[in-house]
Amino acid sequence: MKLLFLLFLLSLLVVAQAKPRHKEREKHKSGLVLTESGQLCHFPFHHARMVHHTCIKRGKPRLWCSLTRNFDKDKLWSYCVEGPKVTDHCEDNPCEPRGICENTLRGYNCVCHEPYTGKNCKKDKCYDETLQQYFEPRDTWLRYKPPILEECTCGEKGTVCKKTTGKHCSDKTCLNGGHCLQNKHGKVCGCTEGFMGPHCEINKNENCFSENSTSYRGTAMVTVTGTPCINWESDIIQHEVSMYSGNQAKKYGIGPHSYCRNPDGDTQPWCFIQKNEVLSWEHCDIPNCHQPLGTMKPTASPTKSSDAPRPTTSKPQTQTDKPPLITEASSPVHTTVPPTTTAVTKKVNPLTLVECGKRFLKSPSLTPRIVGGLVALPASHPYMAAIYIGEQFCGGSLISSCWVVTAAHCLEHRPSVKAITVILGQSFFNTTDQRTVTFPVKKYILHELYSDETFQNDIALVRLQDVNGVCAHFSQFVQPVCLPQNTMTAASAQHCEVVGWGHQYHGAEHYAFYLQEAHVPILSNVQCQSPSSHGSKIMAGMMCAGFMEGGVDACQGDSGGPLVCEVDSKVHLFGVVSWGSGCAEENKPGVYTDVSKYREWILTNID
Repeated sequence: MKLLFLLFLLSLLVVAQAKPRHKEREKHKSGLVLTESGQLCHFPFHHARMVHHTCIKRGKPRLWCSLTRNFDKDKLWSYCVEGPKVTDHCEDNPCEPRGICENTLRGYNCVCHEPYTGKNCKKDKCYDETLQQYFEPRDTWLRYKPPILEECTCGEKGTVCKKTTGKHCSDKTCLNGGHCLQNKHGKVCGCTEGFMGPHCEINKNENCFSENSTSYRGTAMVTVTGTPCINWESDIIQHEVSMYSGNQAKKYGIGPHSYCRNPDGDTQPWCFIQKNEVLSWEHCDIPNCHQPLGTMKPTASPTKSSDAPRPTTSKPQTQTDKPPLITEASSPVHTTVPPTTTAVTKKVNPLTLVECGKRFLKSPSLTPRIVGGLVALPASHPYMAAIYIGEQFCGGSLISSCWVVTAAHCLEHRPSVKAITVILGQSFFNTTDQRTVTFPVKKYILHELYSDETFQNDIALVRLQDVNGVCAHFSQFVQPVCLPQNTMTAASAQHCEVVGWGHQYHGAEHYAFYLQEAHVPILSNVQCQSPSSHGSKIMAGMMCAGFMEGGVDACQGDSGGPLVCEVDSKVHLFGVVSWGSGCAEENKPGVYTDVSKYREWILTNID
């Protein structure tokens, strides 16, 4: 009997240990926090594509918060302080259930859900189905249902309309056979049967997408995971949709609605979403007109990893020649990639087989500088590799179907290849889903002149296990990055970014759950080798990137990850995260392995 009881306790322990590192995020109840400015923190607030419910330290030396709902838009903030207790004017939930209560020092404001308005969200807005638009009480607008033109007002009892007159518009504002009239109150489109919207651009009868899904103008507004779409004119995606504004918005059917669209030529319509309080995007749950079987729902399962440090110090050392440092699997290991029907028999350079440097951006590549970086949208860095080494973790960069570039210090203790797992297509740390592919490792190669004291020649190659010569099958979420040509310089590089799941500030206890990106400039060796910076610690084969004033940098946990730059519209791997002093400190930019200096070494070892 005692034996059975012990076995029962052991089973509970195993279940407890098997839980994923990152649990599902709990709902937050934000407290009242006073700031040095004398104002209250605005909780929640949007920053770096995330929703924050507490003061944060990201990008600044002390805890701070936003003073408005959208920090990235308004840039209003202050440091948090422990002060006298503040009256909670929202304690009695005066805005519920029609809105959300926000505290002020002297009272509260209600942020009302559609279609409600007023101080306590007690009033109704008016909705015009033809225009697909809400109107506040006392608003007026034109409604045109050919042949009748009306002037409408939002009153206490709803919409009240009366007939009016107008003349034909001089320009072609309306689409899909719509007709335009105008008078002193403005212009309005009268749509043909089945169409609606300000420009008759919405087709309420379009229930599937064709091969050219950029033309989809239906009313689907839910993604494949059942997540509702964000309105295209929401201020939280203001930057993301900036390249689809003006005439471009009309061209792609984007407007004041949440309907799925495809402005970037993706494989099917999509939309921005807010999931687990992070801005992201997903394809929409719309059938293909030629394949009416629907879309497979995604699944997710955890992987295993844990915290690992990034080198922060260096010491001088006299380096001698060494033989190549290669560690291989003793026997073949099977991958999770399905076998291909064609075997590769001719030995060729793997980098010549495919096009490199492609990525799928849902927002402009030139993101305004965000202190501390921001959450990366899915598919924006499809070359990013997550390397789990026993209980340690490093980043890497996919350069071909079977090869990943990383830092030598990640593998300097010569772990068994059986202890290494590489995941491609990953957005969430320690989590796999339908987009990710998991690989065992066949072998890895450290640079023969790598120094574990100075971190000179801090570069390594990881060979994924293949099936018939093929490892990674490329997709929207898995793509190789280009190696820089020997002639490429920092002057030719544009839009440089460092990417990883590393700590978001020095002293942080955990990795970032979401893949982070930060825009950083490449610095000259003169700046980096100055006595006030890294001085003589910068050696041949190293480079620096970041801001001398600090604020943006790679950090612990980013080791081995990519520093990429755009050259001729393709993404190139300029650097490998190597070492640094702290994180984002003044005059201490991040130090990277200069990949252009190791191009020949890479090509020789993967041939």
